[in-house]
Amino acid sequence: MADEIPVIPKAGTLVINSGNIVNWNRLKRKLSQTPTDEISECVSSTLQSFLASADKNELQYVTDLNCVHQKFKETIPSSERGDFKLTVKIFLCSLQHVSPEAVKEAVERALTELDVKFIETALLAFPEIENEDVTLEMIQPFWKVLEGLVHRELVWSIGMADLDKTLLEELYEWADVKPVINQVNLDSCCVMPKDLVEYAKQKDIQLLTHNDPRTVFSSETLQEVIRENSTEKDSGNWDALWVLRYSVLIKDRGIIKAKGYLLKAEKDIKKRKCQMEA
Repeated sequence: MADEIPVIPKAGTLVINSGNIVNWNRLKRKLSQTPTDEISECVSSTLQSFLASADKNELQYVTDLNCVHQKFKETIPSSERGDFKLTVKIFLCSLQHVSPEAVKEAVERALTELDVKFIETALLAFPEIENEDVTLEMIQPFWKVLEGLVHRELVWSIGMADLDKTLLEELYEWADVKPVINQVNLDSCCVMPKDLVEYAKQKDIQLLTHNDPRTVFSSETLQEVIRENSTEKDSGNWDALWVLRYSVLIKDRGIIKAKGYLLKAEKDIKKRKCQMEA
């Protein structure tokens, strides 16, 4: 938009629901696009659709933006729930701004948006941390939240992404609810490490490959998407907190029925934290 008057001047939180992108023909044609490109397009198209249909006067006062791509929004009919397997992967965008409760928030948002009572598998992915490796101490508070979701029967099984053998073993030995899946990015290691394969086989942990970057969607990318669909003033100081990707697989057929993204972001996090502490 060329107009430099802010479209969403008071917005402090943003939630995106892309809807079922299996039905997005333009995305079907882009088989070679990266996960980051796919998320960017989903966020951009959803935000564009929301802003185009919203009352511009009302937007001036909205503080919490809940943007749903109404054209592609789908739920899973309860009568057909037994025919599908639902898997979600939660990408933490920044450990600096995300608390362990974000995992609970992401899962509960997925349950609500898809109108289901449980998720078969939830996977957790940590972002790349500058000059630092992910440790068990970092994982523990987030894993405890996942375990709580399992105990409440909202999630049936849980797993992680990008753990080496040492860290996977540490998590397995410490955890109450054991990880059943560990995703491995072959772009970073080319071949599954033998020690990881042997340990996973011993503990009956499934090893799956993936091509998601460690930082799948940055705050800078989010700000660029907002700027392209709104104004420069609207795009500043946004932080992406988490992205949840869901996939609905038809059991025994290996066909993806639905796939989509949910995203949560906040604006001026540091400023609002200071105001709350004052």
